[in-house]
Formats: sequence, C-alpha cells, structure tokens
Amino acid sequence: MSLARSSRRYFDPRFEATIITVAPGEHEITSAKDEIVATVLGSCVSVCMRDAQIGVGGLNHFLLPKNNGGTDASAGERYGDTAMEVLINGLLKRGARRGQLEAKVFGGARVLSGATMLAIGEGNIIFVNEFLAREGIPVVSRDVGGTRSRRIHYQPATGRAWVQHVQQAARDPEREQEMAYLNRLKTQPVAGEVEIW
Repeated sequence: MSLARSSRRYFDPRFEATIITVAPGEHEITSAKDEIVATVLGSCVSVCMRDAQIGVGGLNHFLLPKNNGGTDASAGERYGDTAMEVLINGLLKRGARRGQLEAKVFGGARVLSGATMLAIGEGNIIFVNEFLAREGIPVVSRDVGGTRSRRIHYQPATGRAWVQHVQQAARDPEREQEMAYLNRLKTQPVAGEVEIW
C-alpha cells in the first residue's frame, strides 16, 4: 500500500541535518545520523520512539486518542491507537526490538477553544500514558499539557529532542491548521486502505 505523504524534506544548516516534517495523521522513521524528524503540535500528541541499541526511531502525530469502535478500517493514523501501532510495527520492521524501545512524549496543549476542544489535549495525554504503560515502553522524557503550541525536532539516531514553546499570536497558523484538520476529520472519509490480518 502506498499512501501520499505530505511530509517534506529540507536541509537546515542550524542542525547540519535534513529535516523531515511530519504532518497530522502521519509518521516518519529513520536511522540516518543526518536526519531529524519534526512537527508542530497543539492539542495533538507526538511520540518520539527509538531503539537506542541500533539507532532507528521515528515520530508520529495524532489528533484524537481512539477510533472509539468505528467500523472504518481505513481510519489511519489520525487516531492514537492506530498511530502507535503503526509506529511500533514500523520500527520492528526496521530491526528494532520491542524490549529496547524508549519513548519521549510531547504535546496535548489546550490551544483550542470550547469545552469539547479543551478536553482533546488532556485525552491524548491520558491515552498515550496508558498505552505506553500497558506496552511496557518506558517514557524517558515528556513535555505535555500547558497552553502553548510546540515545535518538536527529534533525531532518532541519537535520541536527542528539541522543544520550542510557541507564543500564541492573535492569528495562530498552527491552531488554524489543527482546527482545519479536525473539521476535515468530521466531513471527509479517510483515503487509502488498511489491511488487517
């Protein structure tokens, strides 16, 4: 199965590395020492996960915790339960061992208005903490909650993560992007197929 990805690559001289951006509902995995995966989060959560022994790792970006029993098998990585399984399985296919995985967790801020919107970030944090505990994957660091968006850069080969808290402006493009994405989830079916076996 081949899905169209919205990630893009560019060289950043500040890091002396190629930056791979990860859009909502996607993930990236790499073991290259000169590659960094990056994303911007509001109420969404990203888990940076790697096998420190072999230096392969990646980052996902999900908006909602669970599919809540929906029958749409192509729900994709917009839901945490699917995004986590896809990331873990992708790492295992690249040679990682489950017992050697470690995670860093970011996001889950309260950046959207409205009572329902305020609960999204908190729900994402609760979900990912429970998921990682149940799977026995240690969380070696985290930066979650709060009211500010975050820019995340993660270098899987070394396990190093950079977090920048973004001051909210009157017109916040990250928040607008997240709201547009949430609205698309409500109105558009997910493209692509997922084969469950």
